Amino acid sequence: MRARYRKGEGERLRIELLEAASQLLAEAGDPRDVSVRAVAEAVGVTSPSVYRHFPSKQDLVREVLALRFGEFRETLVAGARGTSDAGERLLRACRAYVRLGLANPGHYRLLFSTAGMGPAGAGLGQGAPHPGAPSLATLIELVADRVGDGVRSSPLALELWASLHGIVDLRITKPELDWPPEDDLIQLAVRASDEAATNRA
Repeated sequence: MRARYRKGEGERLRIELLEAASQLLAEAGDPRDVSVRAVAEAVGVTSPSVYRHFPSKQDLVREVLALRFGEFRETLVAGARGTSDAGERLLRACRAYVRLGLANPGHYRLLFSTAGMGPAGAGLGQGAPHPGAPSLATLIELVADRVGDGVRSSPLALELWASLHGIVDLRITKPELDWPPEDDLIQLAVRASDEAATNRA
């Protein structure tokens, strides 16, 4: 075990615990396979040290989700920067989505493809917002800017999300297939979203 943390270093330990838990969860693919003890051992502390920062394993998992979903949203926002054209902003954000997912398959699947990580699994009370809600809101906003007034943006954003998720998750789980270039698939997904918006106008 590492030396005892000095006064004022608690926040550093908290961050290390979150990073360790995030990595273990990404590798395991199932929160049930990751224990508080394993997280503590990865950082070099005892289990009580973890509980001083996170009252329960569920609290720890929820904080990991909040951390990774926050990074995911920041990636979408950053990807959309650099242009005032709404269509280009959406396309850039979609590219950023796919790049992040393919570069971090374990963390991506933890957020979007792991059973039991919905509101109940994350320990959210009734009516409490899911940590991923701001990310979805960002995608809806980007779609709304693209399609303008007169078309409901939320269904379009969900359909586009489903397409992007398919691009990422299938390339992660079926790498042996002869996939077209990822950017071709992204542009196809965005064009399909545009066509759907036109048909519903």
